[in-house]
Amino acid sequence: MPVGQAKFGLLGGVDLGKLELIETQTVTSSTATVDFTSLGNYNVHFLTVSDLKATGDARVLYLRFSNDGGSSFISSSNYDYANQEGDSSGTFGEGRSSTASFIRLQQGNGGSASNEVANGYVYLYNLLDSAKYSFTTQHLTQLDRDVNYSFNFGSGVLHTAETHNAFRLYFNLDNISKAKFSLYGIKES
Repeated sequence: MPVGQAKFGLLGGVDLGKLELIETQTVTSSTATVDFTSLGNYNVHFLTVSDLKATGDARVLYLRFSNDGGSSFISSSNYDYANQEGDSSGTFGEGRSSTASFIRLQQGNGGSASNEVANGYVYLYNLLDSAKYSFTTQHLTQLDRDVNYSFNFGSGVLHTAETHNAFRLYFNLDNISKAKFSLYGIKES
């Protein structure tokens, strides 16, 4: 029996690990934030970021969680993050904090010209599990205003074991002028 048939037979037709689209949000004009308030019932979420652009030349993308369905977003200093960054000019660095009020997803010299966009993905873990911390891992790339191709990868955590049933994306100084965000749940059973 071929391996694929054996897997299907053993799992009873369950398609574990399948991405199930929850929501896509497309930004076409300036907005300060993008909120995801419907997370389905998944332990792991996957967010794609496509053609993300700022209204100006400052771009640091942040994330905050909510425990009240998106009525408010947690801004206490209970977040940790660590990021590794580099660009095509050979410059490398890191960003980190153990007392932040956000998770930093991307650092860069993003610009507002038409080709200066960021793309990437973010995994979100344990958001709906009240007994666990909520974690992220991410990898984003961009063409920045210094005409460098740059990357950023890293991880973050909110040190509060509770249900986080929404999250917010936003830039530190600029608004989001253009982007497409798609949130998926990863099927486990």
